[in-house]
Amino acid sequence: MQLIDAGHVRRSTGDARSLSRRYARGELVRVRKGVYAAKDEWISLAPWERYRQTVHAVNLELPQSRFCLNTAASLWDLELLDVPSHVHLAGASRGHTGRSLPTTSAALMPSGLSGLEGVTAYGLARHRPKGETIPHEGLLLTPMPETVVAVIAKEKFAAGVVLADHAIGARRTSGPRVSKDLLLEHASRLTSGARRRWAEQVLEFAATESESAGESLSRAQMHLLGFPAPLLQATFRAGGQFLARTDFFWPQYRLIGEFDGDAKYLRDEYLGDQTARQAVLAEKKREDKLRAAGFKVVRWDWATASDAARLGALLRQAGLPNSRYKIKNTP
Repeated sequence: MQLIDAGHVRRSTGDARSLSRRYARGELVRVRKGVYAAKDEWISLAPWERYRQTVHAVNLELPQSRFCLNTAASLWDLELLDVPSHVHLAGASRGHTGRSLPTTSAALMPSGLSGLEGVTAYGLARHRPKGETIPHEGLLLTPMPETVVAVIAKEKFAAGVVLADHAIGARRTSGPRVSKDLLLEHASRLTSGARRRWAEQVLEFAATESESAGESLSRAQMHLLGFPAPLLQATFRAGGQFLARTDFFWPQYRLIGEFDGDAKYLRDEYLGDQTARQAVLAEKKREDKLRAAGFKVVRWDWATASDAARLGALLRQAGLPNSRYKIKNTP
């Protein structure tokens, strides 16, 4: 999608009113002051992409913006549990910190509707200086290690684990490599003792073996609910032949847990040469073999992983015991 910079249009064509007229006709969305997008394209964007386009619009409106926290994490292609509610900017002067409401808008049509009803927009959150920023794909971001630690220090446990697992894990294919030790080193520099201890707790729990955000979320929920820690990516063989590699395994209970994300059955990089139907049948045959070998198999999706009560009930029903207390979930 192409953002339209009103300043650039004015300088190149001398026309200062064409965008306003198109906005009034309902053709354009005003994303930020002086920055527009085609309405039909804007509405069709997924929330994550709409958020990123808003970030670029902010940078057009406020050149040389310095992005930090969840915004920087998103731009480093790190996995976050939720789309941020604001675009986070570093370097605000005293008295200019705080949050402002979104400015994304569209003209009202004769129906009295703008077309943006139900479409989330994102405001600004301005923060005091957050250290250095470095250029990345045309934007200024806080460096990846500092960004990861800063976000973890203020997020709930599950959200922090999703980010930490992705930052140190092998499944991340873009951006500089970071290790758990490097992140712990940066966490040790946090000035707040409480935030430092919280970040260290999340990072100690982080695992390189987690292969998806759904697996990370599931593992964090299990920990919060007091379930025993599973083995990750356990390999099973029968008769000397490879049988399966599973997301979670509790040997004592002969229980296998599998997180089923939609991508496994819908995205080309996961399907390979298979159709979605073939992938589902192959997964069923794989599970039948595991059950035949004497293992119990329990499966869940993103909706269940996101609901601690539902996931806990599912695991208990499968025979996995948990303690009666819930571990702290907030920093």
